[in-house]
Amino acid sequence: MTIAKAHQIVVIGSIWGIKNIFHSLVAILTTLLVITTIYLTQDRGEKLSQKVNVSIDSLSSSKCDLFSGKWVFDNETYPLYKENQCSFLSDQLACEKYGRKDLSYQNWRWKPHQCDLPRFNATALLERLRNKRLVFVGDSLNRGQWVSMVCLVDSIIPSSLKSMQSIANGSLNIFKIKEYNATIENYWSPLLVESNSDDPVNHRVPERTVRIKSIEKHARYWTDADYIVFNTYLWWRRPLMNVLWGSFGDPNGVYKRVEMLRVYEMAMRTWSDWLEVHVNRNNTHLFFVSMSPTHERYTHISKGQVHHISLF
Repeated sequence: MTIAKAHQIVVIGSIWGIKNIFHSLVAILTTLLVITTIYLTQDRGEKLSQKVNVSIDSLSSSKCDLFSGKWVFDNETYPLYKENQCSFLSDQLACEKYGRKDLSYQNWRWKPHQCDLPRFNATALLERLRNKRLVFVGDSLNRGQWVSMVCLVDSIIPSSLKSMQSIANGSLNIFKIKEYNATIENYWSPLLVESNSDDPVNHRVPERTVRIKSIEKHARYWTDADYIVFNTYLWWRRPLMNVLWGSFGDPNGVYKRVEMLRVYEMAMRTWSDWLEVHVNRNNTHLFFVSMSPTHERYTHISKGQVHHISLF
């Protein structure tokens, strides 16, 4: 059974505490849901191995609720990849390389109550991504999701058949699998709409300003993708934000300080209106990842001393 070819908007929320293991599990679950949707949205004409077909049939059952389940510890078949097997893993995300010892978070997998998820198969995923684009749009949380997805398939692809390209002033990073004519991409847009934090490197500014009605600058890079995973939340956590009606550098632009929740609502409306008008409902599948724990650092108190520990 396949999912009807229409927009599938999956809202993945989290109100867990700011702890490193919780953030890691959220990341794993998000990637898992994206992979599952890619598995389920293929035409019946594509042949899979018998084992995968059986598993997919169980997922398609009306009794299988992917969102109802539990985390189970699996040190036999997990982790799905090791750091040293991923040639594109940045130092920012290389926890083990820089001394992280508690790696057991890599052994947790999601188990729905009423069905079994098939073990990840990189070749099967790439076959389903043949001639397609998978794009992660948002902030550094989604960038981490993108890196994880790249690492899941990287080790099975010969060096001559893959490439990494950066365009749009570094905002769009494209991992291309040449044999499948498929791409796994990441587009930096932490507020989704245009803002003064859009530079992928120099985005830490004292006062954030958003052009609340402007999204075209970003959307032209992902509108025609086959799968798009959006996220935005952490960058909105300020009591007030500057809203600009007009263009940056325009002396006639109108600025106003607006309460954060209202600005966030306005941005979400601009984003959703764009999707409604410009995204092909027959081809594109959408995910939206909402609140997640911060991944910057947490405070640990040991023997009377306060330690700030990086969660990257």
